Amino acid sequence: MNGTLLSLLIVESVLTAIVVVMFLYRGMLDLKEEDHVILNDAESHLAREQKTIRHKLAILSRYLKVAGVAWSVLAVAIFGVWVAQGLNLL
Repeated sequence: MNGTLLSLLIVESVLTAIVVVMFLYRGMLDLKEEDHVILNDAESHLAREQKTIRHKLAILSRYLKVAGVAWSVLAVAIFGVWVAQGLNLL
């Protein structure tokens, strides 16, 4: 196995681990998110908590999209290096 392919596989593994942790964190945030309407001022602290949870979910969703694109590009690069090695071009 070539050093280039090995290093790409290591980066892919690390990226996959990071994405798995981000999905687990998102799942934990989803458990805390409520879908009820707060009608009085006594429960306004609950509305603030839900707003921060929704904000965290929005930011995390953006990072997951970026990680998904990076993972796809890296997978294509790994496949290209693997094919090039198979054809003895590298």
